[in-house]
Amino acid sequence: MEVDFNQPISQVIRAARRRRQLSQYSLARELATISGRPTITRDLVARWERGHQIPRLGTRQWLAVVLQVPQEKLDVAAAASRRRSRLGHAVVTENAPAGPGPARRAQGTPPLLPVFRSRVQAGILAATLLNPDRSFSLTELAEHAGSSLASVDKENKLLEKAGILTSRREGTIRLMRANSDGGPLAGPLTELMRLTYGVPQVIGEEFGCVPGVVRIVLGGVWADRFAGIAGPAPESIELLVAKPAGRPLDSRALATAARRTEERLKRPVHFAVVSAEPEPDTLQIPRQRPGHPVVEVSPIRPRVAPQIAGVELDGQEIVAQLLRVGQLEMANGPAANSQPFLELAARHITSAEQLTETSPDSAFLLLCQATQLIGSGMLAQQGLRISSTAPEHVLGTVVAAQFGHQFSQVEALRQRAKELQTPTSRDSHVISSEAKTYLGTVRSLLATATEVMPKLGLFS
Repeated sequence: MEVDFNQPISQVIRAARRRRQLSQYSLARELATISGRPTITRDLVARWERGHQIPRLGTRQWLAVVLQVPQEKLDVAAAASRRRSRLGHAVVTENAPAGPGPARRAQGTPPLLPVFRSRVQAGILAATLLNPDRSFSLTELAEHAGSSLASVDKENKLLEKAGILTSRREGTIRLMRANSDGGPLAGPLTELMRLTYGVPQVIGEEFGCVPGVVRIVLGGVWADRFAGIAGPAPESIELLVAKPAGRPLDSRALATAARRTEERLKRPVHFAVVSAEPEPDTLQIPRQRPGHPVVEVSPIRPRVAPQIAGVELDGQEIVAQLLRVGQLEMANGPAANSQPFLELAARHITSAEQLTETSPDSAFLLLCQATQLIGSGMLAQQGLRISSTAPEHVLGTVVAAQFGHQFSQVEALRQRAKELQTPTSRDSHVISSEAKTYLGTVRSLLATATEVMPKLGLFS
């Protein structure tokens, strides 16, 4: 049996639980049943996985049985956790807003973002607003927020009543997600979360694009605030990037990741590169103060990894200007996958073809949607997306500036579609021949986008 003598028990428990496809509640229930100790609860499992508490020897015996992990591995990991604790290295994973430190308060005001009244509220908003395409169960949100189901449910109801979250039911499970029509507060609130609790996600997305990165560790003032230690807001981000031994990382890819991270987080980024899995006392995070916590970040791989070495594009200054004024924003990870945009655009085109004779108005609206999807897909391939506060014409402006006059049709079709929204206007209808002409135009746009897409890299 190979044993990693540096891996803390929090990571061993979490990895084994997920491998067995157990929730924290399920693991607690099995442990309570097999050990005869009803005091083993989900909250206790969460404390183990966040590194706040180390299971005792007797408990590790039952953990070995339930998780199907050799007890020796758990004992070694427990010893590693104690060493890290003595060295002052707290390991916090994902976006759990609670962490170790003398100033930690489980339900108190979060030092990272003290405008919120509790860590629970901040944890829920971080999970939902920073992952707008995903729905969360109450159990998942409780894990993100590091709190009980009752507390999370109470906050969810308040946030849903305010229109920030929305819910639906699948059988007996209630799922929560960010409200896509969350009103004027949604955009600023999401940006606020991105600049605070969103730091691990942005770091994981951008540095996860660098081939060979196997581990990322955040430190400095940001990690202090994230762990619950009160103090001033972080002015910069400090991190360590680990690579396989003997294998260099692409310096250009690292520079691109750092520039994009600085643009998205609005603050300087300082990083150093080391070989994978260094000893805890050898972690040399830039500007890291001795005895202060660090935060583990998982690299987030793009579903379709954009090429770092892209082609030179016209309109780069226009893109840069729109980024500066907040009408464009950088995105990565799953949001940088152009394929779903093009696939849906192709389906719209197929459906429109069937309607050009019987319902040319409907066919045209489908074609208009297809052009918007094509444009959005070309931006996604570059790690860009239109911000929620941008004017409607921005998408057409950007793709036409970058890819030529042919893509001015994106804006032209959008404007024509607006005319159809006034049924009493003489221009509110599309005839069959017009729909057929647009059908050919949009097909050509899709073919061009499909050809250009593999040549595009991340905008930096």
